[in-house]
Amino acid sequence: MEEKNKMGNAVEFPEIDLKIEDKTKKKTKKVKPWVIFTVAASLLIVVLIVIMIAKMSSAMMGMGTPVEVTKAFRGDIAQTVENSGAVASEEIKTYFADVTAKVDTLSAAQGQFVKKGEVLVTYDTQELEESLSQAEIETKISTYGADAAIVGIDSAQKKAAEAAVNYEDAKKYVAHYTDCVNQAKSQLNEATKLSQEQAELAAKIEKLTKALAANPGDKSSAKSLKKAEKKYKEVAKQLKKYDIDALKESLEICSGDLAEYKALMKEYEVTREGDPAASLNKAQQALVKESAQSAKNSAADQLASAREGVKADFDGIISEVTIVEGQTTAPGVQLFTIHNANALKVTLSVTKYDVQKLAVGQKAEITINGNEYTGSVSSISRIATVNGSGASVVDVNVHIDNPDDKIILGMEAKVSVQTAEEKDILLIPSAAVNYSSDGVFCYVLVDGIIEKRDIETGISDDENIQILSGLKEGDKVVTNVTGTIVEGMPATEMDSAALMGAETEETEE
Repeated sequence: MEEKNKMGNAVEFPEIDLKIEDKTKKKTKKVKPWVIFTVAASLLIVVLIVIMIAKMSSAMMGMGTPVEVTKAFRGDIAQTVENSGAVASEEIKTYFADVTAKVDTLSAAQGQFVKKGEVLVTYDTQELEESLSQAEIETKISTYGADAAIVGIDSAQKKAAEAAVNYEDAKKYVAHYTDCVNQAKSQLNEATKLSQEQAELAAKIEKLTKALAANPGDKSSAKSLKKAEKKYKEVAKQLKKYDIDALKESLEICSGDLAEYKALMKEYEVTREGDPAASLNKAQQALVKESAQSAKNSAADQLASAREGVKADFDGIISEVTIVEGQTTAPGVQLFTIHNANALKVTLSVTKYDVQKLAVGQKAEITINGNEYTGSVSSISRIATVNGSGASVVDVNVHIDNPDDKIILGMEAKVSVQTAEEKDILLIPSAAVNYSSDGVFCYVLVDGIIEKRDIETGISDDENIQILSGLKEGDKVVTNVTGTIVEGMPATEMDSAALMGAETEETEE
């Protein structure tokens, strides 16, 4: 049996052969009524199904491929980056010993919570007290010795200074008495010459007097005698200016004083130089005192530090203890490590696709063991690493604003960082966006025909994505199809419920 549908296509119906034998010709077994009813009902159902399939096929061929569409609309959107990481402290301090002493008590244990100012280590201070006493004695000894040496150096330097002054005074006296000797010698020489000249004139006068007595008329002798007598008087007059005895005495005194001051000057010249290393020796003694005092202060500081013990600088959790009671520590020996419990963060490993969306200061919502916290991005590493899957990741730290005692270090935390927010913008469902090597596009239903539109997208959330260009408000974008879709094909808009029903039937078949 064959019938044509609205599109003119032939639809075959199965022929039903019902044979009922004539009771008058042959006696047969009687058919019960309910069997006939059942067979008739089954045939009716088959016929109805075939008719429905034919009608649906005809309708679909006439209307095109059914597609689900949604109109582009305006709205608000907030883009987030979702990730998870481990809780860690933003401040970690490792404590080291600063004294050489035996640990008396140790109150620190791994995993323990400690309060700021809590004493975690105390020391046995007996040896440090003895060391301080010895340092005080040695400081006194060094100080006394240095002071005595400095007194001697100061005395020598004082003598040298006095000698320098005396040298200059002696130098002046030497010059004075040198002049005195020179003047006395000069005057004695002059007096000696005049005395000799006077003696010579006296002898000449005596000779001329005798000659004139022998010959009174000798005018030449008379004239020479007169001249000699005149000269004698002049020399005698000049000679009276000099006290020869006084000059001799003065010469003797000045010569003696000159010799004495020359000797003093030589003595002072040697003394005034002093010890060339005196200043260095004095500086050395000052350093000896300073070194001894420094050793004493260090011993006092060590004792004070040991008496104070080691205290926690902040509320925190001890992660490691590396000493035991009775152990003798030394400066630089590691004691324990504390993680600040009031400065916490979550460290995320973010892919290169998400890290470009993140920035320091962005707000975050954090979930730890079912508890909600707020936070913000505090730092982004500038170095990428490779994770176990071979992907490049970047460490991002998210500060926790409101940590409490429910948070355990190392616990997993889920973080949602709001990276961008836009209001009153054009949006479409993310399911409508397609990606290819040529770019980003979507399919739009226009007058029953599929069009391909190149689009430019912006931020997105779990459901929608921002459209920067390529669409306008009200455009019907295809979000799902019941088969292969190509540009230019006819399509029929279907609502989500109808499409879901069709998909369910196909799945059951």
